[in-house]
Amino acid sequence: MYNTSTIAAIIGAQQTQGDEREIRHLLFDSRRVQHPASSLFFALKTAHSNGHRYLAEACRKGVRAFVVSEDVALEGATVIQVEDTLAALQQLAAYHRSQFAFPVVGITGSNGKTVVKEWLAQLLEEDYSLVRSPKSFNSQIGVPLSVWEMGPQHTLGIFEAGISTRGEMERLQKIIQPTIGLLTNIGDAHSEGFGSRGEKLQEKLILFRAAQIVIGEKKWLQALAQPTFAWSYEPGADVWVQSIKATAGRTRIVVNVEGKIEDIDIPFIDEASVQNAITCLSFLLYLKKDIAAYRQRFLQLHPVDMRLQLRHAINSCLLVNDSYSADLTSLTIALHFLSEQSSGRKRTVILSDFQETGRNEDDLYGTIAHLLQANGIQKVVAIGNVAGTHLASKLSPSIGLETFSTTEQFMEQFRSSQFAGEIILLKGARKAGFERIAALFEQKLHGTVLQINLSALAHNLRQYQRVL
Repeated sequence: MYNTSTIAAIIGAQQTQGDEREIRHLLFDSRRVQHPASSLFFALKTAHSNGHRYLAEACRKGVRAFVVSEDVALEGATVIQVEDTLAALQQLAAYHRSQFAFPVVGITGSNGKTVVKEWLAQLLEEDYSLVRSPKSFNSQIGVPLSVWEMGPQHTLGIFEAGISTRGEMERLQKIIQPTIGLLTNIGDAHSEGFGSRGEKLQEKLILFRAAQIVIGEKKWLQALAQPTFAWSYEPGADVWVQSIKATAGRTRIVVNVEGKIEDIDIPFIDEASVQNAITCLSFLLYLKKDIAAYRQRFLQLHPVDMRLQLRHAINSCLLVNDSYSADLTSLTIALHFLSEQSSGRKRTVILSDFQETGRNEDDLYGTIAHLLQANGIQKVVAIGNVAGTHLASKLSPSIGLETFSTTEQFMEQFRSSQFAGEIILLKGARKAGFERIAALFEQKLHGTVLQINLSALAHNLRQYQRVL
């Protein structure tokens, strides 16, 4: 936790006015206020917007600490004035990053950054307390907000960096400060505003300037001065990909590492997924992990869709399926999406035990309860003994709470009549198997559609029989 005077010193404030305040959260969008009393609002200027226009709105929602670059008058607020608010946000994030010594993975490339980051999280979530970029937060704004989430409870950070022009990676490198670099691939130069592929490669490699090791395909790492751990389809690399064979919707990848053969299966057959899996495998091999312990995890990798989507479900319900992660950052994003899409519907959340390893459970579920209440959730279904126990004592009595020990118990007791005309968020850790709950909602919907269609078909057939 930081106070406003410390933050003002870190970002080189020109002047500060107002009371001292403690800050836990950073904010730049007045529509996404979740913790007003402990948030610091940055009035960012972009090509299409000026955050100073939304100061009054943020103030009305309870925010009382602001970083600005224009002269403003906000009664009762703490105002920190700087020359450039984006630079101040990045400087604060870079300072925060420097306070932690655990390994940090920085990922860049033309394609596959988000997939590799999410797949590494799926593969490693049982072994580390992870902090990572939410969704595809890899921009000049998204990266500092992601890095700000680092905390003493974490043991591994995974952040992605995306750029659109020269000069941007320099700033992202100072924020992420990766100890391990991962390069996915280098695509067409013109797709990202660079004159040549070599020019784009050099810009992306800036991210790894101070990294202890860089992992990626050998042909892209030749120009690097620091140590590399490279994979290739040809002999001579640290990881030699000897064979790739696709059958029945899955691909077997066989590699040779110093004469030792390792193999994995993934549930994909497309070339991009294969390359992303090889990058993840190379990372595990660099860490000297026992690959046998990860084979089942590779086989359970799921497609990465970074856009939250609404689906029609039973009894005129809408379903938001975000059932492959359970952490506070992604919960905050999902609840905001739920609120935006509710259109007057009752808001329901089905969630599992959360995996914020190293964080005090009482504090964790207190924060979750606050988020649920702040977003107007009216019904909560907690699946897992930990979530159910804590939320029973922390949720407002106005929020209906049902608890189940396991996903199986919920499914056994499920009745479609319990859900009608509401918007439902599924938010669970991968091992909770919430995809089965999603299928239950959607299968029942499909069953209804099929029955109606068959009835109509029978009616049409009878009509034709009368004519004939």
